[in-house]
Amino acid sequence: MLIVETPDTHVPERDYILNVLLGEFLGQFWTRKSAERRDVRITVAGQQGELLLPDTLLNTSEEAWLTIGSLPSRPLPRWDVRQLGEAVTVVEQIVPVIYGEAQPGIQRSQNNLRLPIDIFGSAFFMLSRYEELVVQDPDEHDRFPAWASLAYQEGFLERPIVDEYVEILWEAMRTLWPDLGRSKREPRTRVTCDVDSPFCFDGSVRRMVRRAGGDLLKRGSPGGAARTVVGSWLARRGDHRLDPHRNGLEFIMDVNEQVGRSVGFYFIAEKTDPRFDKPVSLDDPRIRSLFREIHARGHEIGLHPGYNTYRHPEAMAQSVETLRRVMADEGIEQAQIGGRQHFLRWETPTTARLWDENSLDYDSTLSYADRPGFRCGTCREYPLYDLEERRGLRLRERPLIVMECSVIADRYMALGYSNEALALMERYREICYQFGGDFSLLWHNSHLDSAADKRFYRRLVA
Repeated sequence: MLIVETPDTHVPERDYILNVLLGEFLGQFWTRKSAERRDVRITVAGQQGELLLPDTLLNTSEEAWLTIGSLPSRPLPRWDVRQLGEAVTVVEQIVPVIYGEAQPGIQRSQNNLRLPIDIFGSAFFMLSRYEELVVQDPDEHDRFPAWASLAYQEGFLERPIVDEYVEILWEAMRTLWPDLGRSKREPRTRVTCDVDSPFCFDGSVRRMVRRAGGDLLKRGSPGGAARTVVGSWLARRGDHRLDPHRNGLEFIMDVNEQVGRSVGFYFIAEKTDPRFDKPVSLDDPRIRSLFREIHARGHEIGLHPGYNTYRHPEAMAQSVETLRRVMADEGIEQAQIGGRQHFLRWETPTTARLWDENSLDYDSTLSYADRPGFRCGTCREYPLYDLEERRGLRLRERPLIVMECSVIADRYMALGYSNEALALMERYREICYQFGGDFSLLWHNSHLDSAADKRFYRRLVA
């Protein structure tokens, strides 16, 4: 049993982060005691030794809490973890110190060890998305962008800093108490698909002409233009064999089934914005048939709440009700229902609270549209925290690590289908696996039109 002595400040936040890091991530039994001290002290019942850590963020005054003044001082200090030992699992040996000592260094004696990082406060900062409630610098879709984040500005968005901190904490604990054991997780790849457009051809002559023109003028593909015209004509008669978006769904299932993997398909249930929501009604016979096929093949159906649901309770509740009703109508039962916000629109902590209030089990929104990486600082699933109501939620976050558009699209990193793009995505997978985490990948079915799309996808997931 770990005994954790802390100051008597921000108790709900302390109990939450201790439970996530010590309980969920390391599998330890622990108890917290309030004490008159300025740091955090960890001991093991019945054993010698103490581990001390700085206590910065969670010792912030109530007046300064959630203000600019409580954000980390920049530039962040760096610390060489080799002072602790050579065996610590980290992406790089030099780690940024979000909160902690200004001049980091380790202090040790025979039975005592002091780390220079406020591990619990720093992890809380990342997992709760603390900065997103403080820094108001949204993009054109009212999203918190990568470039506004501490991780991007300080150059650690590409590393799961919370997972690295947990490994540092574990190495310190193992040094003091070698008999401690920890829980282990097997790494895995989670593949998901946001079904923004289940069908390319909807019977619209205007859309057919526009797409065929793009095939000819933009993509230089007369064959593609011919397939568009024929496919649109067939779709008007209920035949979708040449529909690239419908075929994209089939392709995703086929490729992942070859490696025994189930995929999560997330659907827009209600139109909430005429510009950005283009769903097909879930009551459409084509969608009902698609639901039945996805379920019969062992894949998951989830929710992709529309553009204007992220901060509107009624729109969110209606979307959830519609999805549940259609699944019930089709006799589809799942152990969990989760999903991802359309356009990755997210307001901390409002959106998480809406998901929680509607009894959804998990969300997988938290990545940045403009950059892949570790927005939450972890590649592990964890329970979210409501910073305004000061409570942990039942809702769990499955952090999204890579969305294909972030890497490939011209409006973001613009790497296209290059070897550099593939190497970047594979590197993120390697890092996730290094920490026993989940490589969570989003690939839209509407981005599997070309042979290059499919070749790249197959190399990445199969």
